Amino acid sequence: MDIQESMRGAPSPVSLLRFLIVVVGGRYLALNTESISGLLTLEETGNVENPTVHGMVYGTLNLADRLSLSHDADGANTRVVLLSEGETRGSIRVPMVQGLLELQPIQVLPLPLQFHGAERQWYRGVILFAKTIALVINTTWLLNEQVSALESGGARKHSSACNDPTISMNDSRIC
Repeated sequence: MDIQESMRGAPSPVSLLRFLIVVVGGRYLALNTESISGLLTLEETGNVENPTVHGMVYGTLNLADRLSLSHDADGANTRVVLLSEGETRGSIRVPMVQGLLELQPIQVLPLPLQFHGAERQWYRGVILFAKTIALVINTTWLLNEQVSALESGGARKHSSACNDPTISMNDSRIC
């Protein structure tokens, strides 16, 4: 069974959403498994900048930079998540994978009003997870950086609005 089959599980009569919960910069983030092509160790990627799997190149995206989170050092638990939507592919390094979570669509809560401006593009919602929250990453937004980088000849530039999030977390509450 490959990684996508194990993430999808057995078909269910009720439409469930499946998320890979990861930790980046001390923040719980949720990635919809429908956008995940694989989950690899650093050794499996050959420690290269842009992993190539089955002839497909997954350009590296720096999620911590995109969300202005602290950078975590690579360690024994670091994984590379391969993402794809249509023909667009990218990879992100995550220092910790918490696991898979299956939810009813109604369990993905809308973003609170404190999220305004650019961050409403970064996240698709909020999931209650382990006495805290996990923010659901908008993989379309994340992968658009890869397309923009290719179109601009590899330069990765961001507007200041996307580089300076003002969201902080305190005791599982959004401040």
